[in-house]
Amino acid sequence: MNNLNPLYDPATDDAPIDDKVQERLNEPLADPTGFDAGDEAFLQEVMDKFRDETIRPHEPSSLLNESVYDTLDDAKKGKADQNAFNILTSLRNIHELWEANPSPTYQIKTEIHRIRFTKERIEEELGDVYII
Repeated sequence: MNNLNPLYDPATDDAPIDDKVQERLNEPLADPTGFDAGDEAFLQEVMDKFRDETIRPHEPSSLLNESVYDTLDDAKKGKADQNAFNILTSLRNIHELWEANPSPTYQIKTEIHRIRFTKERIEEELGDVYII
C-alpha cells in the first residue's frame, strides 16, 4: 500500500519523544478568557459538593433531588437515572481535571457547558430533579 502522506518519514515512525516534550503535550490548553460568572459558580458548587461528599463520584443517585425524583413516574425516573449517570461521569472528569490543574481550560469549560445544557434540558421536562 502506497502511503498517501508525502510528509511521512518511516525513519521517524515510533521515534522516542523527549520527556519534556511529552510533558508539554500532555498539558491541557488553558483558556485565556477564563470562566464566566455562571461557569465559575457552577464549578465552585460542584467542587464543594465533592468535598463535602454530597456528590459521591461513583453513585449517580447522589445527584438526585429525592423530593422531586420520588414524584416522577417510572419512565421519567429512568430518564433521570440515565442522565444522572452521564452527568456524574462528566462531573467526575471535571473534578479530576481541576484537582490536577486548577485553572480554566477549554476541556473543563466544554464539559461544564455540556452538563449545564443537559441539566437544563432534562429539568424542563422533569423539574428540579438534580441537586446541581
